[in-house]
Amino acid sequence: MSNSNSAVIGGFTPVQLAKHVPQRLTLEVSAFAVAKAQCLMDRIEDEETLRQVYAAVKEKFDKYALSPAQIKQRQLIFFPKLTDLSFGENGGFDIADPAPEEAHLRVYDIKHDPHGADIKSRHESYAKVVTQTLERMFEGAEAPNDLIHVTCTGFMAPNPVERIVSQWGWRDTTVSNCYHKGCYASLPAIKMAHGLLALSQLGFTTPKQRVDVVHTELFSVHSNLLEPRADNIIAMTLFADGLMKYSVYTEDEARRQGIHGFKILTMDEKVLPDSTEAMTGIPGPYQLNMGLSPIVPVVIKRHVKAFTVELLARAGMDYEQDKPKLNFVIHPGGPKIVEHVQSELELNEEQVAISKRVFHENGNMSSATIPYILMDTLEHVAVGSRVVCLGFGPGLTIAGLVLEKI
Repeated sequence: MSNSNSAVIGGFTPVQLAKHVPQRLTLEVSAFAVAKAQCLMDRIEDEETLRQVYAAVKEKFDKYALSPAQIKQRQLIFFPKLTDLSFGENGGFDIADPAPEEAHLRVYDIKHDPHGADIKSRHESYAKVVTQTLERMFEGAEAPNDLIHVTCTGFMAPNPVERIVSQWGWRDTTVSNCYHKGCYASLPAIKMAHGLLALSQLGFTTPKQRVDVVHTELFSVHSNLLEPRADNIIAMTLFADGLMKYSVYTEDEARRQGIHGFKILTMDEKVLPDSTEAMTGIPGPYQLNMGLSPIVPVVIKRHVKAFTVELLARAGMDYEQDKPKLNFVIHPGGPKIVEHVQSELELNEEQVAISKRVFHENGNMSSATIPYILMDTLEHVAVGSRVVCLGFGPGLTIAGLVLEKI
């Protein structure tokens, strides 16, 4: 039975603008780039010293970086195009200059400037990539009633979504932003979309049937080559670019169109105590500076069971009784997050397999990761199956959804 105030998530549309780069290659090139940046800063020019610096940096990468066993590959749109994959006689890789139409993709210059482009130039490059992304996402699509833009990697006003809505003359489409929330941002974005639909159904706004949500996460534009700290190496080798669109429909509209998706049963979100410094993102003069504390998995593990029990109760479900029948979508913030949650909630391997697989195949795409996992889950569960979705981000914040496939 449908409910006029119920909402359904569906229509997942990922966009890939660059081939996934094997993790093995990203580790080699990133370590070399950091070594080269250090040598430029210290005005070291001889090949032997460069090799020594590279060896020292490579040792740190071997210790802290996410390995190919943990992440197979990542989409990195701002990763350099290489013409020679070997460590050549000049002590480095040959890096091809971008074609004129792709000049905006060159934000790093390890031959001349270790800092790379300033943050203004990086955001201009971000905007060009997002514009290309939106053109692909909405090719042939009707204008949505509302459009929510989600990102933690690009900030400007007007943003690329507002510019494209104006350019296309979508006069009846409003744009809302869900910014700064990092990896769990898809959940508050879905909550916003549900709220916009509900308000229209109650007569407070013009009638709405569909709200689109767009994620444009481009972490590759923000790599910091001058900080060979453990947390920076982790961030540089963990995060990936993720581009995704999906829609939130009224349930009546979803059923009218025969859309298979996830009906929203309940949602919740909490900021966890004494955890504000565990995960940070602060814009600097050249890039977004990420801070990741090793306590993040510990804090999440401490709170996730109580949160999940309460979340299921809000949906009229009992944790112990219903858990074996549930599918779980868990944001894989790092290789240990899903394992910690799996252990704490006592889940079997099948219940978390898709979350682990999406992480291994793509890395951490920040806010776009949960939509990727939901898209995969939608293809593998039966109608009527219930799904618990858990996301984590700055705050530290834990957020959750309970969904049912229709």
